[in-house]
Amino acid sequence: MNSGPFRKRVLIVAGETSGDIYASTLIDVLLGHMDLEIFAVGGPQTAKRPVELLYDSSSWAAIGLIEAIKQAPRLMFVLRRLKRFLYHRRPDLVLLVDYPGFNMRLAREANHLGIPTLYYFPPSKFAADPADVADAARHITSVAANFSFTYKVYKQAGANVEMVGHPLIDIARPTMSKVEACREFGLDPDRPVIALCPGSRRSELEQILPVMLEAGRLLRERDPRFQFVVPVAVSRGPEVFGVSKAGLRQMLDESGLPIRMVEGKIYDVMNVSRILLISSGTATLEATNVGTPMVITYRVSVFTEIVARLFNKLPEFIGLPNIILGRMAVPELIQWDFTPQNLADTAWEILQSPEKYEKQKRDLAEAVTHLGRPGAHERVARMAMHLLGESTD
Repeated sequence: MNSGPFRKRVLIVAGETSGDIYASTLIDVLLGHMDLEIFAVGGPQTAKRPVELLYDSSSWAAIGLIEAIKQAPRLMFVLRRLKRFLYHRRPDLVLLVDYPGFNMRLAREANHLGIPTLYYFPPSKFAADPADVADAARHITSVAANFSFTYKVYKQAGANVEMVGHPLIDIARPTMSKVEACREFGLDPDRPVIALCPGSRRSELEQILPVMLEAGRLLRERDPRFQFVVPVAVSRGPEVFGVSKAGLRQMLDESGLPIRMVEGKIYDVMNVSRILLISSGTATLEATNVGTPMVITYRVSVFTEIVARLFNKLPEFIGLPNIILGRMAVPELIQWDFTPQNLADTAWEILQSPEKYEKQKRDLAEAVTHLGRPGAHERVARMAMHLLGESTD
């Protein structure tokens, strides 16, 4: 272990909620191996670690072009400051976690300065463009790939890449039985549970949750036994999803549904649910690992959609299990298709067809096989130690 006054310096940069979670856990693993001086850009989880937090990235999330434009001035300011940090402080390693639009710019600057970079959750959208993959491979010293398809495209581009797997294999697991979870959440174990998972951003709450609640009402008209739950992140403050807890509870109460709001325990919520109405994002991969069937939803502003169509930037799939499998294994309702009636009809069709329900469960299990072996953080830590010139024995 490196110790003493000449500790190696590491800059870790993570954007969005999932990146913050992965970065914070990785910091724990790194510090278990080495005595490091860590500078970080991250959210509340990263801030709890023994690091010098340079910038808080918890407000950087954006789900559309207009939202991204609003964030741009702040992000460009931070990027300029971080480039100065690289020039003046010369960290021994820059460890980037997801957030490619921002982090690739930082990777290029680090490469220009001769500072090694390790990219955890590398830019996967580049898989569609070999030129972009090659550009990323040139500027990133080492790539820690989380999916088998990501590993293949970077390997073909000549990158120094290792298949480390996905940390959700270790993380996304229920902690109690379904009966115990029902008891803790105040749910009836003899009645089917539907979880509404609108995402972790305020804009998602405003655009997606109302549609989910109305779909829940339509489903309950067909089967009054349905009960509902909305999982939210643990928050010691008065807000979740960027809005007040009281305001969210009022929204849920006004829906007229028998619905519970559960803080934390998201994997137990997923496990106890018969089906998930879920927003596209990391949560779909968490649900994949838990193995609960779902309907994936998403909506961005009309302006964002128009620009995406003009530049031919509409992806074939938006749900991570579908992207991994390369086929529509899980139904997706996007933009104008995302209506209460369509959502209720799609969920009902799955619930009423044992064949479709079990087929999706098998597809989810297949997707999990593409996530690698347990121990992703440990493998990334060893890659970092190698770049820092430390023994990994």
